[in-house]
Amino acid sequence: MTPDDGALRLLEEVGARPPSADDPKVDGLSPALVLEPPDATACARAIALCHQEDLALLPVGAGTRLSLGNPPNRFDVCLSMRAIAGVDEHLPGDLTLVARAGTSLGYIQEHLRGAGQFLPLDPPGASRATIGGILALGEPGFRRRPGARPRDVLLGFEAILPDGTPVRSGGRVVKNVAGYELNKLFVGSAGTLLVMTRAFLRLRAIPEDTTDVLICGHHASDLAQAWGEMNRLPFAPEVAAVLNPEHGRRYGIESWSLVLRFEGLREETQAAVEMARTRCAPARCDNPPSEIWDLLRDFPLDDESPLLLRGQAAPNRAIELAEAWQDGGELVAYPDSGLVYSRTAEVEALADRRDKARLVGANVVIERAPPKLKQGIDVFGEPPEGLDMMRRIKEKLDSKGILSPGRFVGHL
Repeated sequence: MTPDDGALRLLEEVGARPPSADDPKVDGLSPALVLEPPDATACARAIALCHQEDLALLPVGAGTRLSLGNPPNRFDVCLSMRAIAGVDEHLPGDLTLVARAGTSLGYIQEHLRGAGQFLPLDPPGASRATIGGILALGEPGFRRRPGARPRDVLLGFEAILPDGTPVRSGGRVVKNVAGYELNKLFVGSAGTLLVMTRAFLRLRAIPEDTTDVLICGHHASDLAQAWGEMNRLPFAPEVAAVLNPEHGRRYGIESWSLVLRFEGLREETQAAVEMARTRCAPARCDNPPSEIWDLLRDFPLDDESPLLLRGQAAPNRAIELAEAWQDGGELVAYPDSGLVYSRTAEVEALADRRDKARLVGANVVIERAPPKLKQGIDVFGEPPEGLDMMRRIKEKLDSKGILSPGRFVGHL
């Protein structure tokens, strides 16, 4: 949609410009205008103008995960958040940090390193991904344990509602809107409810020691048994991932494999690794390649495979789903959360993967697919039980439906 002359003149008040070749597209769609507000005040003014003129806008950070989501119903304005960046406050003694939404996670981690602290998030494209985008998608990366997920590290935030009203939730001052608990609503809402401008974050101390171990088995069932043993250890792994042989070959691994990371005091990690090696006999145990976690983290960003699926099963059935999906492509499963990522060049494999997921009670999200395949379907799979409530919340906060319209579950 192209804004009329009145809308163009109005949007020029906040520096609107036509899109360039370097600006992001979403499922092949380009915006009519691009807005790049330099601060939260300008952002609020820009959003208020879009609301006034009924222009649909999509907030964009680094653009690392724009393939995730339904095609937008409308895409009039790209709202770039990259200029609203920087660390406003770091209190090492409190293990807290205040950062603006366009700040990259790589910048935050570098800022914290000197204090011996870090933000326990490892999303795909971690060095470039912005904190606003990470929280909006709610994707932690390879860290899945409680305490290391976006909703766990977010103490509060400042944001702009779709009508341009600034709000604050949590942090130093608690102010929710119409009784809604905004922290829980925002994380994972894919930019459909509000635009975050600043985040109050909970940090961790960098662990004294980090040790990895690789457990190999002939079959997926061997790893399911090994993972069951891991859950009985007094010191649980911080991270766990299962690779099928197709993906393992990238690291020189020819079998099914379970990669574990232990973090903490050196005595604890060494004792945990020793117990893991003992408990998992006769499975083979090795030291994995040093770069394996960075590569696993970025698994969803491989643009060579046109179809990327994310299965969500019960944690005790994640490896079962991985085994059901083992033919036809590379996959990574996270048995502590039940997530299974699968990528393949065979777009026609979608129906078969969905059928097999249903057999283990799993839902399937299409994270990346050709735009033509995404038309007319909901990439988030089966609608959740709370969809009606989600729709009412969307209508309450975004009465005109201008914020990332159609991108989320149920085309919200």
